[in-house]
Amino acid sequence: MLLLLAGGCDSDFPMPIIRDTYVTIEGYVTTNGGATPIPNMQIKLSRDRPLSLDNDKYFEKTDSRGYYRFKFKANHELNERRYALSYDIYDVDDDTYFCPTHYTSIGYLPSADTILEYNFQLPRKTAITAIYKDEALAREYELNTIFRFTCGLDSEGTRFMEETGAVSMDYTDNPLLIPSNTPVIVVTRGVDRKLSKPLEKLDTIFVPHGTSYLHEIDF
Repeated sequence: MLLLLAGGCDSDFPMPIIRDTYVTIEGYVTTNGGATPIPNMQIKLSRDRPLSLDNDKYFEKTDSRGYYRFKFKANHELNERRYALSYDIYDVDDDTYFCPTHYTSIGYLPSADTILEYNFQLPRKTAITAIYKDEALAREYELNTIFRFTCGLDSEGTRFMEETGAVSMDYTDNPLLIPSNTPVIVVTRGVDRKLSKPLEKLDTIFVPHGTSYLHEIDF
């Protein structure tokens, strides 16, 4: 009698529902400062094979919003292999973008419900002209200028890691190609030998694609 009662009590409790868990890797690929999606771009996810030179490769294409997604059931194998994301749009006949190729190491994936977001920004190239306002002063201070910008993976950890161009009194390359529709940090350095101190000045420029732009370097 007691056994029957115990059995009846157990039947009142629903069986727990075991829900699948997933690891998702997703993001957007854009240009023009994030305003324009890049559709139909192939994104490759690679994972290494321990004790092997080979690796597994998975491919997805961005949709009309520039969005891509890889989704896996979470399991212990995810945190036993290293993963990486990459794209390659290099075309020598249509050299439109900075960073036509990019490789991003992800590392091990967690074996639990997780969404990892990786957004990529591919700025288009545009040409500018850069001059020194006072050539005599620039020569005296031995000024040199470079242009820094974000390219490829768009995150705080990769901000302004790329650079292009060099403008100095010994070498000037004009027109100068910089990424358009994205902030570019102009770094000018030199030395004031009279005061025995280093000189540095930072400017930020933002140039729309295809516009005529003259950047005057003034210290």
